[in-house]
Amino acid sequence: MHELRTLRMKISDLFEFYVSRPDVLPDLAEITALVLKQFSFLPQPILVQIEGDEVVIQHPEEGVDARTEAARLADKAAKRSAQGEFRKAIGILQRVLELQPSLYTARRDLAMAYVEIGDVDNATNHLIEVLRLNPGDAWSWVVLANLYIREKSDKETGEKFLRKALEIAPNDAWALNSLAVVHQERGETDQAIQCFERAIVSNPEFANAYYGEAIVHQTTHKPELAVESLKRMFARAKMQDARSKPVYEGARKLFAHLQADIAERTHSEAFKIVQNYKAKMESLSGYPIRIQEEDFENQIGATIQMAWKHQRDFHLMKVRANYPPPIGLSLRDARTHPSQARIRSPRGWKKSVLCNDTPDTGNGDSLGCQ
Repeated sequence: MHELRTLRMKISDLFEFYVSRPDVLPDLAEITALVLKQFSFLPQPILVQIEGDEVVIQHPEEGVDARTEAARLADKAAKRSAQGEFRKAIGILQRVLELQPSLYTARRDLAMAYVEIGDVDNATNHLIEVLRLNPGDAWSWVVLANLYIREKSDKETGEKFLRKALEIAPNDAWALNSLAVVHQERGETDQAIQCFERAIVSNPEFANAYYGEAIVHQTTHKPELAVESLKRMFARAKMQDARSKPVYEGARKLFAHLQADIAERTHSEAFKIVQNYKAKMESLSGYPIRIQEEDFENQIGATIQMAWKHQRDFHLMKVRANYPPPIGLSLRDARTHPSQARIRSPRGWKKSVLCNDTPDTGNGDSLGCQ
């Protein structure tokens, strides 16, 4: 004789996944029929009682041997999933649930495996069963919400599930991130930024939130803020698992695009700065400055050759030739503001000449004085 396991839930929760809830609670017979349908995957027979606004569900507990074998197989399935062998994991987890249908963690793992192989219907059905067994599982609400938003194009239902997750776990970074995306796609950029920031505060190592925030800033024509978001991501976030890889790849591409965009927009201003600075240095040193492009063999960004050191009547600055014009111009501006060194010219007087040996350009390039 097996012991009975007991589940308690609000009667109203039986209608969580229905389009609408009844205005009047149904009677015991109707509730019993509904429970038997929704929990048909549990060991039989199922007993149903009503206590106030709750329904009490009892079912036989699986045997010790069945539970022991189910636990062993569940561990094996977890290893398969970790190796990316999701179809093999699915087969094992199906056997686990034959042995112990009430093991909701295995049912959740099965749903996740179906998500990974793109089987939306099976993933959805198993997640709903998981949430009927454990309505307090915030993570399953988030995954189910994303399935409705991305795969079923039902943003309204997806948002409802996200808010359900946040009722359970108000600081869940994944739920906040997904809700931010919902706001972003509606054009509610302020709310999106607020949710992304809440996700970052909740988990500073969560890369998705920084990346999502950067995209919002980019789409609202604020490239400088987008760059700052990505810099925070590169400094603070960590690679969580294989799902983080496309996030980092996208972030790096976006960062390069934003830098080029900023350089393009500030081209005119940078040109004026460079020209004014060039004229100032020519006046101070008594020599003109020539700038030419060079095909460097290594990762040097630019070099400066001093006039008196190379027996010329001009200073020569060589800049990497394969930089796009705006970026190259910004490099000339940014990389000719290093520390000052006192150098004696052959004319017998000391001049302050801006010089730096190996400043970092951010991409492995350097600048040197010769």
